[in-house]
Amino acid sequence: MASAAPSASPRRRLTQGQRLEIARERAKGVEAKDLAARFGVSRQTIHAVVRELRDAPSFQGRGTSVLGLRVTDQEARDFEAAVGRLGLSKTEALRRLMRSAVPLLAPDDEVAARLKQLGAEINRVGGNLNQLSRACNEARLRGEPLPYTAQSHAEVRAAIAVVFEAVAQVGQLARGQRRQLDVVVAGVLQDEGGGEPA
Repeated sequence: MASAAPSASPRRRLTQGQRLEIARERAKGVEAKDLAARFGVSRQTIHAVVRELRDAPSFQGRGTSVLGLRVTDQEARDFEAAVGRLGLSKTEALRRLMRSAVPLLAPDDEVAARLKQLGAEINRVGGNLNQLSRACNEARLRGEPLPYTAQSHAEVRAAIAVVFEAVAQVGQLARGQRRQLDVVVAGVLQDEGGGEPA
């Protein structure tokens, strides 16, 4: 007599926020198996979430809309050449890109937090420079020697270094976002099917 098959464990229900986070993390290149372990679901669930968000809203007889888009002649030629190399029509390429818009356009909380922190650092620098400038102006108006010492000069140089470092970090964040976007767009245009790598 055959033994009864073990009962399947109940499927964990993901929140919409978790689903968006999964899509963002996959877009960054995090492996499906790592996300499955983090969220307590199967790899198949991770793949299904990514496909669902990429394909949402799908055209399933619920009505359709026609969208118009004006681009330059050169942009149109470049787009046609790019999708032609992939063997796609313009319509299919645009449809795939639109279906992937949810994970692509969702805000990245980590980047937003870092930008906020950089903004606060730049504001502090600006406040310090304003105080120094005000002190120098007041001394000049009173006919007193300027309170701009070697230490003041060192502080200004350090403040400028902070600003340049912040600008460099913003540039690095932007380049990272662009690389992620390039990877996701390439994946969307080249793989409409189901089998994503782990």
